[in-house]
Amino acid sequence: MSDQPTGELTPYDTGDRCEPKLWQPGRLAVLDAMRHSEDEHVGKVDFEDDSGETVCTVHVERDESGVFRMHVTSFVDVDDLEIIRHDDPVV
Repeated sequence: MSDQPTGELTPYDTGDRCEPKLWQPGRLAVLDAMRHSEDEHVGKVDFEDDSGETVCTVHVERDESGVFRMHVTSFVDVDDLEIIRHDDPVV
């Protein structure tokens, strides 16, 4: 599949969804970050609005007890980012 424009707008183009931008786009980039003692950067994803501005950065990690924790760093006003948790299983 090609990433060439087709004239059709995606939810990223219209601003309905923020576009994910991986800090390391693949395994080699992750290994390189680890080699340079940048472990804290591994697994982070920026979400950008339709103008290319970062809305938030998100990553998930396990704590010492094995519980997953999601970290969200917001770059917009507190009233402009709502976090909604969905506990229904994905089918």
